[in-house]
Amino acid sequence: MSRIGRTLTTTVVVALSNWSCGSTAPDATSQVAAITVTPAASTLVLNAQLPLQAEVQDAAGGDVPGTAITWTVQDPKIISVSGTGLVTALALGTSQVAANALGKSGIATITVTKPPVASVRLQPDRAAVTVGETVQLSAAALDGNGAVMSDRTIAWTTSNPGVAAVNGSGLVTGIASGTASITAASEGKSSSATVTVSQVVARVDVSPTSVSLEAGQTRQLVATPRDPRGDVVIGRAVVWTSDNPAVATVNDGFVTTSKTGVATITATVDGVKGTAKVTVIPGAVATVTVTAPSNTLGVRATMQLTATAMDDQGNTVPIQNFLWSTSNINIATVFGSGLVTGKRIGVATITAQTGGVSGSVTIDVY
Repeated sequence: MSRIGRTLTTTVVVALSNWSCGSTAPDATSQVAAITVTPAASTLVLNAQLPLQAEVQDAAGGDVPGTAITWTVQDPKIISVSGTGLVTALALGTSQVAANALGKSGIATITVTKPPVASVRLQPDRAAVTVGETVQLSAAALDGNGAVMSDRTIAWTTSNPGVAAVNGSGLVTGIASGTASITAASEGKSSSATVTVSQVVARVDVSPTSVSLEAGQTRQLVATPRDPRGDVVIGRAVVWTSDNPAVATVNDGFVTTSKTGVATITATVDGVKGTAKVTVIPGAVATVTVTAPSNTLGVRATMQLTATAMDDQGNTVPIQNFLWSTSNINIATVFGSGLVTGKRIGVATITAQTGGVSGSVTIDVY
């Protein structure tokens, strides 16, 4: 017969509320020298059960059959014990269990602990966030049956704090473009989520913001998209437009001017706009045109001529001081204002000059 069989053949008496690790009753069986409870020390998780065995021995170490055993517990709030020695874990802590028989007792120590974390559930397992914005992750510790263990602490870490930061509640903040692994851990178990951080364009800076150019000149403008923190957003396409192409056109940031006037140049990135003001003024004098009311003039008659200076784009260059001259002062004279007087019959060429450029008209004096 086995040890267990030999031990439990007698009637079992249960005493759950009165703790005892010994007895004052007369020793009716002088052969009983010791009671051994196995296992002598155990650790159980909450709600777990463990069968204990009690072996009654004589002085020589042999089994003593026919002995009634009473099981008692030191702290019934922590564990309970059945009449057959089945221990059930009720609360966290440590308590002893005694097997009592005929004035002798055997003791076992039971420690009750929390059930271990079997896994950590993290949701979502992938997330996207822009720089300066946040996204909330959630995590829970689970037991072996997949039930949530709400009393467990979750520790949060990030693999790349320069890209994404995470606080103690799983709130992730985007720091810079890139990818980071966010990990939630509890009691050696962990789960991770991949967070992708991108930049969103909050404003577009165009430099210079204002520029004055001569007609025909070109100038490159630079557009810099920035995120809400003011950091430069790279790798984004810029669309350039002009609200007055007759004055200035733009191609990939290069502004080309033609007519005098004002144009607003706009740089658009992801729907966000930045602008620069371009003022076009006339360029250097390229041509001078002299006009007359008539190409004939009577002797002693006068006629007012007009001189116009233009740049190479056809824009009038204002505020010019013209130097007037005649090819033959005996036929026609001209004053500094362009007033021509006929002197005698013949042909004279009247010239207006400014900035090293001249224009002329032929007058036939009759």
